[in-house]
Parts: sequence; structure tokens; C-alpha cells
Amino acid sequence: MRTFFDSNILGSNDFIYLDEVESHHLMKVLRLREGDEVEALDGQGNKYLTEIHKTDHKQVELKILNKNFFAQPKPTFRLAVALAKGNRWEDMIRPLTELGVTRITPLLTDHSEYKNIEKKLDAKIQKWQKIAIDACKQSGNPWIPHFDLPQTFTLFLENVKEEEKVFIGSLSKLSKPFKNLEIGPIDQVSILIGPEGGWSEKEAELAEKNGFISFSLGPNTLRLETAAICGLAVARESFIL
Repeated sequence: MRTFFDSNILGSNDFIYLDEVESHHLMKVLRLREGDEVEALDGQGNKYLTEIHKTDHKQVELKILNKNFFAQPKPTFRLAVALAKGNRWEDMIRPLTELGVTRITPLLTDHSEYKNIEKKLDAKIQKWQKIAIDACKQSGNPWIPHFDLPQTFTLFLENVKEEEKVFIGSLSKLSKPFKNLEIGPIDQVSILIGPEGGWSEKEAELAEKNGFISFSLGPNTLRLETAAICGLAVARESFIL
């Protein structure tokens, strides 16, 4: 059984105090009781083995029995994915988190389908974080991904770090699967997934000019969320030793 808490409000070195939502889930949904053991995650690489010490209807107090820190695997993975209308963009957050994505960047591309992105942006990011927290609890991933604010393709280019190796999904016949790319050791991998309308000619030219490496996920045109999940899965298989 797992729960999640904010390490910034860790009660002490001996106890963890859960918020009302997590407390309700443990006591009313999972029906745990005092003395039951629970694994607590803080999203920052720490896993706590705990025991339910005290309960009430609004707060559960966990006694820390043991603590382990898990460093992020190398390389780290960033997914920069074109925004889409509806819930499709949100649908990929859970599987990407389960696969160990480190950072997720919403991209505003020339062919993206989105509108009023600024409206209730804080609420949207909170919802994305909630989905990621649930995925961490389900999978045991000790690291919650960081969510960037939506940004244009040009802004993404301007902020690429020197040590960051960028791969861009493409349907070009010249693109190769990850397994056929000859790439040396990498610390940071960024994967760009465009909209189903494809990258614009300008975006494709900018990507090539900036040395982005194109990759293929096969001849079929995949839905945006399918391409993002498959892209991360095959990249992990290719780069994590």
C-alpha cells in the first residue's frame, strides 16, 4: 500500500502527517488501520517504510520505520509534446510517469490543436500533478515529473542545454528507429513529439539546423499520446543500461 506526501511539510524525523485527501484514501478506501504498514513517497526520490500510528477522519500520522533514497536513473528523460484539445494530452501523463519521465513540456506548435491555454492554467497544472502523483503511487516510481509551462517551439530551442541530446519524432524515410541510432553515453535525453498534423516546414528546418536527431516509430501515423508513450519506452530500452 502506498501514499504520497509533501516533503516540505514533513512533521519530524520520526513522523509523517498526511493531508485530508491521502488520509481519507488510506482509511476509507483502502480501509487500513493503526499498526498497518504503508510505503510513503515524497516524489523526490525517497521511499519511507511507515506504520500507521494515529488516525482521525482528517489526518493520518505515520511513524517512519525506515527510509531509502533512489537516485534518478541515467539518462534522464524529458518529453516535449504538442498540446492537443480535450483530455488526450492528459491521458499520456500516467503512463509516462510510470515509465519514469523526468520532465514534461507542453509544446505550442504551428499545427497544434489548442485554444485558451492561458485559461485556468494553474488549475490544469495542478490536475497534471495529481495524475502524476496517482501514477507514482500505483507504480512505486519515487520521482514525480516536473511540468513546464506551455511554450512555443522557438522558446524550447532557446532553452536547450549543451548537455541535452534532443530527438524529434518524424515520418521521414530518412529517420531511423532508436535501436539503429549510433549514440554515445548521454546524461539528458529530450524527445519531441509533434501534432498529428506533423511539424511545419519551419519547425523541421529549425530542428535540423539545431542538430536535433530525427527518429522513427514505424510507418504508421500514431496518435499523439501513443507516439509519446512509445517514444519514451523505446528510448529507455535503448539508453538505460
